[in-house]
Amino acid sequence: MEAELGDRWLDEFPIKRDLVHFNHAGVCPLPARAAAAVSALAADQRDHGPANYARWHEVADRGRQRLAKLLGARPDEVCYVKNTTSGLIIAAESIPWREGDNVVVADVEFPANVYPWLNLARRGVQTRFVPARDSLPSVDDYAAAADDRTRALAVSWVQFATGQRADLAALGELAHSLGAYLVVDAIQGLGALEIDVEEQGVDFLSADGHKWLLSVEGCGVLYVSRRVIEDLEPFWLGWMSVENASDYLNYHQRPLQGAGRFEEGSLNMLGIYALDASVGLMLEVGPGEIERRIMQLTDRLIEGLRGLDCEMTSPLGSGERSGIVCFRHERVPSGEIVAGLRERGITTADRMQSVRVSPHFYNDEGQVERMLEALVEIL
Repeated sequence: MEAELGDRWLDEFPIKRDLVHFNHAGVCPLPARAAAAVSALAADQRDHGPANYARWHEVADRGRQRLAKLLGARPDEVCYVKNTTSGLIIAAESIPWREGDNVVVADVEFPANVYPWLNLARRGVQTRFVPARDSLPSVDDYAAAADDRTRALAVSWVQFATGQRADLAALGELAHSLGAYLVVDAIQGLGALEIDVEEQGVDFLSADGHKWLLSVEGCGVLYVSRRVIEDLEPFWLGWMSVENASDYLNYHQRPLQGAGRFEEGSLNMLGIYALDASVGLMLEVGPGEIERRIMQLTDRLIEGLRGLDCEMTSPLGSGERSGIVCFRHERVPSGEIVAGLRERGITTADRMQSVRVSPHFYNDEGQVERMLEALVEIL
């Protein structure tokens, strides 16, 4: 029955006919409907120029609504950004810092969630690194590094190299008890795991579309809670950021009241068409069903890896599990394992001397078995 569920989406993911793609934590394959949406927009602009420009923006509006539903947010709390980093830069530069403030960041973060904070040194803001024990930062570790001058906790919802899922609700409670903001790099979780940003106390969240959201590079989402947006400094302002952007010669307009103020200029319409189509697919499948399927596939993967005497380097607790499973073997280096799998048509990744595996909902148990059989040969 579960295999049939995976086969249901074969037309959307023809990659399954030839390859086992277990690297959604890297770059995803594009669903057929997203590829078709991009092609349709390109053909429309080719044949009609901007005649259907209003329709393009209707799709962008629908995309914001779909992203808001995926996040548990309101449409006016989300906007498009070009990538995860750009959204984090907007958050970092918009927070009303005072000289001597600090931001707390784990020392195992992907660089996208480090450099925007280090760049605040010019404003007298200190970046405090949490020493992550065994590469797995805890809420207590963040609390130990924070003090009454902490203005932000910058966290990854899911760590890229271990797959550890953060307890966002607990971190949100900690941040708000300090009078700080919770800023979330969500690229390794959004699209794979359910989330409710309001319930979990998230203030900012940024994610690009090319991993678990099953879309293209260069178009992502930034969430800014309505609780905080009026407190922010007007760092990011362009001609599209104001209330009536078509009133071109009126240079004294107020910024938009919601997150739309961060869409400073012309939008990446091709990227938006792809993202809208892919998020529409996810809502059709259901975020809860997607997470359940991913957990089911990784359950079988973990069971098989243990049977091959592999050491799990991802946390396996129910609250810390994600769509990423990492492992190593005492005799065969991770790079050699990844290369051997690639030769057999199975895509994974080598991260921190571990093999990183990241299946999505459309993958199936047969593909997991194929990988385990390949590992028997490699090991």
